[in-house]
Amino acid sequence: GDAPRAEDLAKVVPTEAPPASTEAAVVPAALRPEPPVLGDAKLDPRRGRLVAPLGEGRAVLTIDPRLQERLERSLQNYRVPWGATVMLEAGSGRVLALAEHSDAEPARKGLALAPIAPAASVFKIVTAAALLERGVGPTDPVCYHGGKRRLQPRLLADDPRRDRRCVSLAQAFGHSTNVVFAKLADRDLDAQALRATAERFLFNVPIAFPRAVEPSPANIPDDPFGLANAAAGFGDVRLSPLHAALLASVVANGGLLVPPVLVDDVEGAPLVTPPAPWRVVDENVASELGTMMRSTVTAGTARRVFRRTASGLRGVAVAGKTGSLADPSPFRDYTWFVGFAPAEKPEVVVASVVVNGRLWHARAPMVAKEALEAFFATRVASLPPGAVKTASAH
Repeated sequence: GDAPRAEDLAKVVPTEAPPASTEAAVVPAALRPEPPVLGDAKLDPRRGRLVAPLGEGRAVLTIDPRLQERLERSLQNYRVPWGATVMLEAGSGRVLALAEHSDAEPARKGLALAPIAPAASVFKIVTAAALLERGVGPTDPVCYHGGKRRLQPRLLADDPRRDRRCVSLAQAFGHSTNVVFAKLADRDLDAQALRATAERFLFNVPIAFPRAVEPSPANIPDDPFGLANAAAGFGDVRLSPLHAALLASVVANGGLLVPPVLVDDVEGAPLVTPPAPWRVVDENVASELGTMMRSTVTAGTARRVFRRTASGLRGVAVAGKTGSLADPSPFRDYTWFVGFAPAEKPEVVVASVVVNGRLWHARAPMVAKEALEAFFATRVASLPPGAVKTASAH
């Protein structure tokens, strides 16, 4: 399982993906000066849109107020100690929702933009990309034993007598088989390669956004066992919900990183142009990752949650990745779901994180599933009569 408890892309001209051995990937968005910080948003009843002060002007936000309210209500109803859900429009990067809630710290703000949880097995997206770029085939078998709850150095070595279970990289991704990722990282990666791939996916770098976003730190050790642990999702790597949504969006957008857009228009001041999209991985790698993420939902760690769906999501294929990890003292149960839908032609990207105590009402995959149901239900409800059947047939 997961790490256990312990506008239009046709108009985009992408740049080439950096080679896997690049030591320091260039991240264009990080090189831009930060735009003026947005003030607190409020609903403009005349527009039916959220607006916020921005420098000397007033910004009209991309956020869908109805969707935002539904996602916030979901987190509140589940009384999550800490939680957030981010939704992006695939292709454009427009932020549709930045929902957050904390029963434990009701006054706390900014959960959607802070690395509040370990990345856990969501980091396997980065590891899988690095392995694919190094020539590891998605169907190549890897035999293993142990490692269900904890990794040990001896598990990294092949043992013909004990290695009686064999799975492919694709299967290991869908089922989040930690030891397979650890073995493959030990065999085919080094710390420099994994660090460079992580940086291309925006770890350890600032994210250009009109609100302050804390960078997601990824400490990739040089020692082989530390590297293997990090690659499998046990490392000193943390992730913000906005960043998590961007990870999934790279796959949804065919390997392109489309920077997030929160401002549709500005009254009384110039509109800051967001950074241009750039290529993180090539289309083939993104396609393989998308297939793996689809298997997570159809046959892997998210299968049970997505097996039964409400009418808003019925017939919509979802691709995703789960993540889970727990800290013993004080006890914190961290869960993630990042993904996109429809899997074959993505329209929306979602990332949910929930931090629970020992008693809990919902974990992230359920919250994310409900967010996707809300998105498609909201979209269908806004269509003119006669268009519903077409819109819901995916």
